[in-house]
Amino acid sequence: MHPKNIYNVEPDFKELATNFDSFKPFVKQQSNGRAYIDFKDPLAVKDFDIDLDFPLDSLCPAVPNRLNYILWLEDLVSETIQDDKIRGIDIGVGASCIYPLLGCARNPHWTFLGTDINHRSIEWAQENVRKNGLEDKIKIRHNDDPEKILVIDEEEYTFCMCNPPFYESQEELEQGLVNKELEPSAVCTGSHHEMITQGGEYGFISRMIKESLEIRTRIRWYTSMIGLKKSIWPLVRMLKASGITNYLVTDLTQGKTTRWAIAWSFHPERAVKTPSLDEYRPKCQFVIKLPQSIDFVMRHIQTILADLDISIERQDCQSLIGTAKRNNQLDKGTR
Repeated sequence: MHPKNIYNVEPDFKELATNFDSFKPFVKQQSNGRAYIDFKDPLAVKDFDIDLDFPLDSLCPAVPNRLNYILWLEDLVSETIQDDKIRGIDIGVGASCIYPLLGCARNPHWTFLGTDINHRSIEWAQENVRKNGLEDKIKIRHNDDPEKILVIDEEEYTFCMCNPPFYESQEELEQGLVNKELEPSAVCTGSHHEMITQGGEYGFISRMIKESLEIRTRIRWYTSMIGLKKSIWPLVRMLKASGITNYLVTDLTQGKTTRWAIAWSFHPERAVKTPSLDEYRPKCQFVIKLPQSIDFVMRHIQTILADLDISIERQDCQSLIGTAKRNNQLDKGTR
């Protein structure tokens, strides 16, 4: 679990039930006297002062796990972007609109565009935005082209996020539930379009990667949740085959549930301190985080090279190419 997640400390449900009559009906008691919440009840959880309604046959958002994703995005954004104007896209925003609502609850300067292919989900999401008074921060848009994932206007965005359907078919979904090693602690609610998509989650995210090759830098960070570990390496290999070298993968663990998140970018800024799994990191010879800006570092390097009589022929934000006009070795005995 992310260290900033408020659910790191287990709440005292018995005390909460004693102090709040409205909360008491949701608290159960084990044979040993330990109080717990039945998380299989979609009506049992509220937090973050968010007023939320959604149909009971749609996905019931597990807030702690969703919060982990938002916290990881906060790390990614704060480390690589020096801009107060943060604009995110939630692909498949769903009826609950949980990611934009959580994101804005924690970060008042964030704004969101939420997209979905389902008209009913759009209507519920718009109502949840209205009930929370966030119409100026969260815009909901229907995606009229189900073959296209990244439906954006001409503006640039800081990140996109997505919790894609995991499964390719109803049979795969049912087999996935059978193969779970641990009994789930939450009920699996979700309509067909939220759980199943062509090619499963690998097919969905691979289409995101292909579309990102066209949009490129208009979105700073492309990110997605991953529900099946077997999808990670094929997606990493696809990023490499597409010439994308700036990417990272992290795990998002909450109780019995582990999810993963993947991010990639066409910008040069790399995330060094943002939580990530080393086994999936691209191999970089030398990467450190400096307190100064890239422009400051480049100017400093150019000053040093000028003192050594090295002429710069070409430069961009990532590299310098120059020619030494003389032997600059200060100590010929040094190797």
